[in-house]
Amino acid sequence: MRGEVLLLTRNVKIDAEDIESWGGQIVITDTIEPDGKMRLGHAIFDNVEIYNCSQIDTFKGALRFEAASEAWSQVTNSAIHSGYAWGIVVKTSSNILIQNNIIWGFRPIGVGIMSSKNITFDNNVIGHVVDRTTVEAGDQFVDKSAGVSICAYFEPDDTCENIQVTNNLAGGVVYAGFVGAIAHTCGDTT
Repeated sequence: MRGEVLLLTRNVKIDAEDIESWGGQIVITDTIEPDGKMRLGHAIFDNVEIYNCSQIDTFKGALRFEAASEAWSQVTNSAIHSGYAWGIVVKTSSNILIQNNIIWGFRPIGVGIMSSKNITFDNNVIGHVVDRTTVEAGDQFVDKSAGVSICAYFEPDDTCENIQVTNNLAGGVVYAGFVGAIAHTCGDTT
C-alpha cells in the first residue's frame, strides 16, 4: 500500500464567498482598451491557495486563462481546491507553465486545456474530481469527466500545439485520470 499526504493550505489565500454555489474565479486574459492599447494578461502564482472558487456547472473554473496568448504565465507550488466546477481552464491561451500544484475537489473536470499552445503541465497532483451536480438527460447520457482533459473536450474542433504533460498523478476521478486528443509518439517532436 502507498499513501500520499497533500498539504492544501498556503500562506497566500484566495478564498471566495459561497453564495448559492457561485464561488469566485480568477480570469487571466488579453484585452484591447477603447483607445486601441493592448493589455496583456499574465499571472505568476507561487505558493498560493485558491479555495472555494469556480461557478457551479459552468466552464468558469477557479483559475481561468482565456485568450491570454501573448505574455508568459506560471502557476507553481500552489493548492487549488474545493470548487463546484472546473479547477483550471486553459482556453485559447499560450505560454503557460503549471507545475508542482495540487488540484483537488472539482467537478467534472479538474484541469481542461482547450485550443491552446505552448503549455507545460508538469508534476501536479489531481484528485477527487466528481460528477457535475445536475445531469437531466437520464441514464442515456454520459457526461464528459476527467482529472485532466488535454485538447479533447471539444474534439475535433480543439486544436492544440506543443502541449507537454509529464510526471503528473491523478486519482479519485470519476471517468479517467487523463483524456487526450491524438498526440505524437513519446519523444517524437514532429
